[in-house]
Amino acid sequence: MNKYGYNNIEFHNESVKKWWRPKIDKEILKELHKKRELPAILNTFIYFSLLIIFGYLAYLSWGTWYAIPAFLLYGTFYSFTNARWHEYGHKTFFKSKFLNNLFYEISSFLHYLESVSWRWSHHHHHSRTIHQGVDYEIQVTRPAKLFSLFFLECFKCSLLWNEFKKIFLHSLGIMTPLALDCVPENQRTAMIWNSRFLMFTKIFLISWAFYINSFLPLMFIFTPNIYGSIFLQFLVMTQHGGLRADSWDHRESTRTFYTNPILGWLCYLNMQYHIEHHIFPQIPFYNLPKLHNLIKDQMPKPNPNFLNALVEMIPAIIKQSKNPEYFIKKVF
Repeated sequence: MNKYGYNNIEFHNESVKKWWRPKIDKEILKELHKKRELPAILNTFIYFSLLIIFGYLAYLSWGTWYAIPAFLLYGTFYSFTNARWHEYGHKTFFKSKFLNNLFYEISSFLHYLESVSWRWSHHHHHSRTIHQGVDYEIQVTRPAKLFSLFFLECFKCSLLWNEFKKIFLHSLGIMTPLALDCVPENQRTAMIWNSRFLMFTKIFLISWAFYINSFLPLMFIFTPNIYGSIFLQFLVMTQHGGLRADSWDHRESTRTFYTNPILGWLCYLNMQYHIEHHIFPQIPFYNLPKLHNLIKDQMPKPNPNFLNALVEMIPAIIKQSKNPEYFIKKVF
């Protein structure tokens, strides 16, 4: 039982009953939930192939001024392992459970996220999205912390430091509040050993860099989350930034916007359809545009592009830093 009076299953089931649901034909909805291997394999192959190519170009540029744009490109593209951790974690990407779990572990590792605790905290996030004091994944707090949002988290300072502390404590067998609230007891041993593996990997990479007297190994793993996350920070902020907290209607707390296929389909895995994802989190990313077209008449008008979403969101977050009760009122 967690501190809110439920065990994890009861907590989730109690929440599911309260959320608003759109009107949609049950047979169509069933079709949208079906997984397909081809778009999943194609997307995964293109992304990781490009990541390797960008990494190799960055390697060739080391020691020259070309390294700055080359590593910026690699780091920015690398940061989208965040979207992959998220989608593989929902187990909706591939038909194969093995492939979903394999690429979830790979993406979690690359993004320096301990996979067991994040799987369960994200499950918790979907149960009580942006409910203050309950959701561990609230990015824009009330009141909003502007220096953190617009500077520190552009380099993932707080996130990586908090993740390091969590991993360190879990590696020693010390349970954090998040673990006690979100992670079932039968999953905690796996979480502990996974944390130890991440601690060992970090120590190994740092030792290797000292041994060869070069920072280069660290430029390819973990640190891209620091130097390549500026764009991702603002992109992810659009998911819930400036909107209403403590609502049981995702249309009030979550944002959908339109974007191009390179950013949307390849990099962000269609998380620009974020209202749709939160309403039906088990629908694969490649079916979210279809879902959007079927229910968009019941939804707020989407932002026409990413820039428009920023223009709407940033002034609202600034207002929330002074007035925690303020939020953008969506019309639907």
